[in-house]
Amino acid sequence: MSVLFITGAPGTGKSTIAAMLHEKLKCPWFEFGWIPEFRNLNPHTEISYEDEERMSFENLMLVTENYLRHGYENVILTDIREEFTDEVREKFGDRVRVVVLYSGSDEVLRERVLTRDNGNEYRNADEAVEINRRFMERAPKEGEIRIRCDARTAKEVAQCVIDAVNR
Repeated sequence: MSVLFITGAPGTGKSTIAAMLHEKLKCPWFEFGWIPEFRNLNPHTEISYEDEERMSFENLMLVTENYLRHGYENVILTDIREEFTDEVREKFGDRVRVVVLYSGSDEVLRERVLTRDNGNEYRNADEAVEINRRFMERAPKEGEIRIRCDARTAKEVAQCVIDAVNR
């Protein structure tokens, strides 16, 4: 594996798990939200939200390619919108493993979204539950690894990711 793409609804632990894997595997980790928003950096440049999202995603793909070109393994990517997942797969082919974190409990997910203290200001619990449902209802894509996160500690989920990727 060269690219580990962690996706899922808000509150499923993507950032927490990525941070743990980053520490354990000593590998690069990038969250989509870390790519600067052009509108904030360039307030006089007109750009639509859709164009900004597209360009930010493409920039992240270039950064990932650069790390791989320089010999880094296990580059972790998180918080990329679901509609970009297929493009990540196309770009990196069999070098990417997609891990979907999901919650089997709406209540646990709501609680996580509303009470988190990791600096993430997202608090729309209803939307998080709906996003989680969409992940759970769609058929798994080829090679996708799904891990239920609400009945495990973050450390256990991180170990599940490592075990699943190593199979």
